Amino acid sequence: MSDVERLRGAVKPPSEELVPFREWSELERRLGVAVPPDYRQLVATFGPGVFDEFIHIQQPKSRFEAIRLVSFSLAYRKRLFAQRESGRDLPYDPEDLLPVARTEDGDVICWVMQPVDSPARWNLTVSNAGRSEWIDFSGGISKFLTAVFLEGFRMPFFPPDFPSNHPTFHTYPSIEELQRIFPESSAGT
Repeated sequence: MSDVERLRGAVKPPSEELVPFREWSELERRLGVAVPPDYRQLVATFGPGVFDEFIHIQQPKSRFEAIRLVSFSLAYRKRLFAQRESGRDLPYDPEDLLPVARTEDGDVICWVMQPVDSPARWNLTVSNAGRSEWIDFSGGISKFLTAVFLEGFRMPFFPPDFPSNHPTFHTYPSIEELQRIFPESSAGT
């Protein structure tokens, strides 16, 4: 049983049918690397949304820039390069990191792309919002989520009440749903 299948047992995926992402080759061309197969399965199973109101998985495509894998990765690496140039010691070269998720508190979960040509073997590193603490995790994003939601794995800088006793996954609302919820803010669009 895959980690994504195990995760489905603890966190119910969306009941509505997801539109499958089919542009993997274009995404990987833009990233310059292939993405791990468990990430593809996770995206296909859960789609865009938030795990237990805390962990957001970066998406291969979205109208929302903050959750787009490519744009978030470029911005995050730029910040890391700036920190390194200012003298900050980082545990990894920013070129070796590819953010796959982020939290409500600003923590970032990255793939450590080593070896770069074997994405199924990539592990993770998690940095807290201030990037003062980095914790490595042996495994990919699906294994990480499975460890958090099924095996009691804890990050010291995650909130003490996370995960909840009954973890959830909530799909992000569409642009149309947001316009219905906030009609006054969409008047100028």
